[in-house]
Amino acid sequence: MPSVFLSHSNQDSETTLKAAAALRRAGFGVWVDFENIRGGADWLCEIEAGIARCDAVVVVLSKASARSVWVERECLYAFQLSKPVFTALVADVLIPLHLINIQYCDLRGDQKAGLAELASSIHAALAGEAALEDPAGSSAPTESNFFPYLAQLPQGDVATMVARDLFLWSRGFADELAFGGKRRPGFQARIQLNGRMTTIFSVRAYSRQPAVETPLDRLARHKPFRRRRKRAAFLRQLNRLLPKDARFDKAKANGRPAVALCHLSAAKAMEGFKALMLETAAELREAAKA
Repeated sequence: MPSVFLSHSNQDSETTLKAAAALRRAGFGVWVDFENIRGGADWLCEIEAGIARCDAVVVVLSKASARSVWVERECLYAFQLSKPVFTALVADVLIPLHLINIQYCDLRGDQKAGLAELASSIHAALAGEAALEDPAGSSAPTESNFFPYLAQLPQGDVATMVARDLFLWSRGFADELAFGGKRRPGFQARIQLNGRMTTIFSVRAYSRQPAVETPLDRLARHKPFRRRRKRAAFLRQLNRLLPKDARFDKAKANGRPAVALCHLSAAKAMEGFKALMLETAAELREAAKA
């Protein structure tokens, strides 16, 4: 009998019990912590053993479990052991990066139908009829999971279009493109200055408003941006691309102005931003040679 490990938040015990019952009726053995961990047992060792012995892991994804460090660890441990992972979506919630590439079974409406679909998907995968995409055992942003994650956010379709445009364009002038940032996932376009990589701009998946951010405070370490006058000039050029109510005050010349991606959706604004980044990179590179 194939077995399934249920990863869940304690706040979702009722839903988890229903999922466990449905999976047992479908012919699975089910491991769930509040049933399988004996009093006085080493909880962490029992969890590890439960995942190791199972054939698949199901994440009961709710608002509570999406925030749970332990649910994430269980999931990543399953990836490390090459266990197939499935998502049972039980609430309207932003899907975490480490689960973004995994097709979910929707239990938010017809729970009975969703559980039947979940059981069928597990049977098919274990029989070798389906292959789940492996997120490489990491919750770190990558090209394959960042853009789907971004698409879930406010104005996600526009933000994703702008971010992908910047990503593809940056390949032509940046010396390095790096994904990172678990809580604020994004990618950085970097150039090499004096033997070190320096970020020119970052695209950040801020939950309220995805944005492209220019770290003027860090660029201030390099000529010609050491001069505040130069940083102020950069800010004026940036402001010309933006609606009046989205422009930055002078203090941002010493900070990190973050432009909402939606403000770059128009061709004129996007081309102006690219030109400003190219000019900035060229000036920094030229000063570094001197």
